[in-house]
Amino acid sequence: MKEKISGLFILLNLICFGQQSKQINITNVVCKYNVEFLKDTLNLESKTSEVMVLQIGDQVSLYKSQQKRATDSLRNLSLQNSFETAKTSGSLVVDFSKIPSVNLVHEVYKDHQEVQVFDKILKDQFVYAAYNKIDWKVGRAKKRIGDYECTEAKGIYNGRNYTAWFTSEIPIAEGPYTFKGLPGLILEVYDSEKYFFITLLSIQNLTEKIKPIDRVIKTNYADFIKKRKQVDENPVAEFQKISNTPLSKEIKDKLSENRKKKNNYLD
Repeated sequence: MKEKISGLFILLNLICFGQQSKQINITNVVCKYNVEFLKDTLNLESKTSEVMVLQIGDQVSLYKSQQKRATDSLRNLSLQNSFETAKTSGSLVVDFSKIPSVNLVHEVYKDHQEVQVFDKILKDQFVYAAYNKIDWKVGRAKKRIGDYECTEAKGIYNGRNYTAWFTSEIPIAEGPYTFKGLPGLILEVYDSEKYFFITLLSIQNLTEKIKPIDRVIKTNYADFIKKRKQVDENPVAEFQKISNTPLSKEIKDKLSENRKKKNNYLD
């Protein structure tokens, strides 16, 4: 972490921006986390990482990939340029091929006590309520992370045992993904197998708009998992439904191979 910002300073900023945040959803506190994870739990060499951004406002927060923030902007710009070109050419051609890929596409939006998870399956973007609230057990163990003294807490989320380290120096019940609800900001969290290891990189005071995805398919967690399982078990058939052209054997084999290598989901 490059710079320590006092918990009191952050809290005062959140209070000052409180009334405005309720109306237009803005923040002036932004946390960045590094997420190390295995794409394939059977292959230790599949470890990769993604920088995630947590925007914190008054009763509102949004957790999203830093790369996805940039990618979404590039996609919107590409669409705008395509529409402008179509006015003179008479045809609409959209090319996203040069836009960098994102490892973690999920987003988590919290509005007061309501937490929603946004996640994608193939081309469809879904949203569902985070149904599983973690029952944290705060322990006595302490350690320093960067400039902050942290306290250990343990909890179970969707069958996995997690350890979180939070700091009371920043008394905000926030953290990465759906890991929230402790009496201080979570700086580090990981599961017992270390399939996911999330640690804070930086905290900044920044004023930004908080805007979740607006074009989504509303569902529930059970139905989302059912749909994802269908794709995992038969990716070729599911992909063929949305493809306008026949798929070659090479593409079919690659789809099946790639889907098998992605079996580690945070939810």
